[in-house]
Amino acid sequence: MATWRDFLDCADGIRSVKVQAALQDMRVRLRRHSDFPEAQELRERAARAGG
Repeated sequence: MATWRDFLDCADGIRSVKVQAALQDMRVRLRRHSDFPEAQELRERAARAGG
């Protein structure tokens, strides 16, 4: 979770195909951890960052 949080902090404002793909992959992987509130928060943040 900490690594994904750090990625979101670093990726903020960056618009690239690779970042968008990483955000999508992150959201898919975080679905597996939906029982953790932090995972849901990160998925929401990734969705906002992905546009």
